Amino acid sequence: MNEYQQRLQDALKYVADRLRKNALPGGAIQLERLAAEVDEPCIVAVVGRVKAGKSTFINALLGADLAKVGTTETTATINYFRHGIADPQLPVRCHWIGGKVTSESRQFLDSLQGNDMETLHKADGIDYLEYRLQNSYLGQITLVDTPGTGAVIDEHQNRTADFLHLYQQLRERHDQDTQRIGSKADAVIYLIGEVARTDDQAFLNEFKQVTQGHSSSLNAVGIMAQIDLYDEIIEHREQKAAKIAEQLQDSLNTVIPVSAGIQRALDTLEANEQALLQRLIAMLRSVPSETWDDLLSSDELYLPKNENGEPDESLDLDFPVSFAERMQVKGDMPWRVFTTIARQIIDNPSLDTPKIIENLRAIAGFDRLHKVLDQHFVNRGSLLHSYRIVNDALEVISKIKYNDVLRSLKRAAEDKDRLSRFLFFIQQARSINQQIARELETFVNVQLSPHTDLESLVDELERELSQIKYELEDYNQDFEALTSIEKCPELFTEAEKHELQCLFGLYGLEPEKRLPSGCMALKYIAERQRYYVQKQLVARNRIVREVAEQAERRYGLIASNLE
Repeated sequence: MNEYQQRLQDALKYVADRLRKNALPGGAIQLERLAAEVDEPCIVAVVGRVKAGKSTFINALLGADLAKVGTTETTATINYFRHGIADPQLPVRCHWIGGKVTSESRQFLDSLQGNDMETLHKADGIDYLEYRLQNSYLGQITLVDTPGTGAVIDEHQNRTADFLHLYQQLRERHDQDTQRIGSKADAVIYLIGEVARTDDQAFLNEFKQVTQGHSSSLNAVGIMAQIDLYDEIIEHREQKAAKIAEQLQDSLNTVIPVSAGIQRALDTLEANEQALLQRLIAMLRSVPSETWDDLLSSDELYLPKNENGEPDESLDLDFPVSFAERMQVKGDMPWRVFTTIARQIIDNPSLDTPKIIENLRAIAGFDRLHKVLDQHFVNRGSLLHSYRIVNDALEVISKIKYNDVLRSLKRAAEDKDRLSRFLFFIQQARSINQQIARELETFVNVQLSPHTDLESLVDELERELSQIKYELEDYNQDFEALTSIEKCPELFTEAEKHELQCLFGLYGLEPEKRLPSGCMALKYIAERQRYYVQKQLVARNRIVREVAEQAERRYGLIASNLE
């Protein structure tokens, strides 16, 4: 646990203790629960519309064929992927609505793939599924696959009233679950599926529907998924992503074009030491490229199918490469994924296998995605997690402020009025019995005297948590500045880079680690502030101005602490 996590946990416990001592146990319990979450992994949710390719995307991201254990597109459940060791016989823990937890087999997961009434009833009783994986990526984050927005399950031929009612109920619930998880996760991957060929407005419209206004550049990455569907998207993927990222700069940290299908195909092709890929290359290059043009224009020509939709060799046309060979090298790859890989091989006959793989990995986009996620989510996980927790805590305080405090003020006004009336009555009754009147006056003053000023207490606790929130935002600005320096080192001198890396907390968050040895003095800090103010004024590059502005701000914060 780092410095700001420890401080946040201590603050939450302190605030919870104060609330409990002032008869607000509900708020205290919620804050104690949040305090216990501080050192847990960062929660990253994958959010998108149904059929945007979330399951395939998660398989590619984690490098494991998890769809075989029940995470296919038709699974209408929330799926948590955590680090750990699973029982091979019972690989998934099922958390049922109501609190019961069971360990389940692959057969149970397969039973969730149907659209019949029994399957719908079973899915309706599940809160979420939990997968434990020995994956280094999950050591620092927990990945959540949401059900998606839009229609949850394809409409079944059974149109009975019970079916339609349950169908609608599940659809509404999973829409709500997706929005809830997306808004409460520490970080979010917004997956936008099929995009328009020539216009990025489709992406923007779908993004607006999926995010419901919850997205922030602090903790969100946009994914332009399924780019393999269109050749023009593959060719212009970086330009389109950059344009969309600029349009959504307040809502997304960046936008990355990916093809999970190509990534998964590469994982499969390379699994047996590239033997299958070598075979594919040899087959495609054994025939002139123009011969492949017609065959790759349609999956029906490549592998003719009978009336049942099954590949049928008897319908095959005469071709230099056998039907069986073509069928084997294609394997289970989706048609567009296969043709994209094939065209890379055919259209670049001089490229060797490593270069072909390099090109395909660039199209798949997952190497870049991993780097971005490592940088913005994994390395920043504790900060994002703490930021979400402090916001949740402030929400608890806000509810207390506008519910309990208002009730307290109303009760205090009523007690004041009662005290005034009771004391007036006792004063009138003194002539009857002075002793009893004095005792009653003492008792009434004790019972109806003003209690703790709850409004002032809540304001104090709110300031305590708000201060931590502001500091976390400052840490995030430091991180962004460090990232800018790393991306564009040529914009700064070596001395500036070293100074700024220390200043922005690369080597520690304590003031003595941010400043050079022996420079913990206001005079030195003022000199460096003036330097970076001047740099802002003369710099033509936006990145230099932003970094210099944050340097001025960070030096100012250190000076305030020293004072």
